[in-house]
Amino acid sequence: MMTASYTQENDTQTGALLLDGRVYAKELKANLKQATAAFVVQHGFAPGLAVVLVGDDQASIEYSNVLVKAARNSGFEAVSHVLPGHATPAELAALLENLNHDQTVHGISLQWPLPPQISLEAATNALDPCKDVEGYHPLNTGRLFSNLDTFVPPTPLGGMLLLDYYGYNVEGKLCLQIGAGVTVGRPLLALLTGVNATVLVANKLTPPAILRQLCAQADFVFCAAGKANLVTGEMLKPGAVVMDFGINFVNDKMVGDIDFESVRRVASAVTPTPGGTGPVTTVALLQNVLKAAKQQVQ
Repeated sequence: MMTASYTQENDTQTGALLLDGRVYAKELKANLKQATAAFVVQHGFAPGLAVVLVGDDQASIEYSNVLVKAARNSGFEAVSHVLPGHATPAELAALLENLNHDQTVHGISLQWPLPPQISLEAATNALDPCKDVEGYHPLNTGRLFSNLDTFVPPTPLGGMLLLDYYGYNVEGKLCLQIGAGVTVGRPLLALLTGVNATVLVANKLTPPAILRQLCAQADFVFCAAGKANLVTGEMLKPGAVVMDFGINFVNDKMVGDIDFESVRRVASAVTPTPGGTGPVTTVALLQNVLKAAKQQVQ
């Protein structure tokens, strides 16, 4: 466990601790920038990131822009590749194949969701697992569930790092995970079980009555279902810790999966959206790119 040096920002009306990812991300960025500069001095070039986006999903577009900017600010080379929503599996595979062989690209961040005509299998099979910094490839997924060194998907990794930073330990605790998707839910399950949490898994199709029963028992609630207002304060066990990975847009405003106003009145700690897990996710992804670059020059 890392030792946190932070100032607890509490909601003055409710006492809920805001798990502000921007605080921790600032420290991580400073360390990453130093490590990247050292890599450049040693090897004469910067680590390279390629961000690949298919279609016009609003959340993915926003994250892609943030990621490219953050990478460049940290000393990386970064470029974005955008394919139209009607792109075929073959067109995506051809782009990924070119990036696999591009020696200036050390990490490939394939953005989710993909359009329906491109399957998970088709997309991940085209990725070089050595450049798969999102941890999508079956080889990297298998290594994660086997507790072996791999590229840990940055979104759930960022969430776990943020909990650790603020001093929370899920070992032996009852954790409710809502969502089992590719980018967050499945790898989060591996991370939680890997540190001996007791995990219940639900999703946005879980009947409301059952979801309420599960929420009422959980010490930690991890929301990654992609449905706004899925969890409200009245559903929670008083004092629960709530981590929201969801990204939704309601009336052009970015929100998570929780009803933040009601949740913060019951939870002991909660992540805001934006500014919660997102900033740490970005740095965790770039750490994976630097790791990939180091492995590729060995």
